[in-house]
Amino acid sequence: MSTNITKKLNKAGMHIEPGTKALDVVCGMELDPSHAKLHAEYRGEVYYFCSKTCKDHFVNDPKKYVG
Repeated sequence: MSTNITKKLNKAGMHIEPGTKALDVVCGMELDPSHAKLHAEYRGEVYYFCSKTCKDHFVNDPKKYVG
């Protein structure tokens, strides 16, 4: 994860523990958040994505993926 993103998450009180995995809510792929380049925030949560396509689907209709 870029240093800039990590600083923003830490400032917001959101810390990523080493070895933590994230799930791309669009396609179901398991990701390492510390290496994921694509993310989006929705209702105070950060979601990580494997591709621009998955991120775009989420951003266009987040309720479809997280209710």
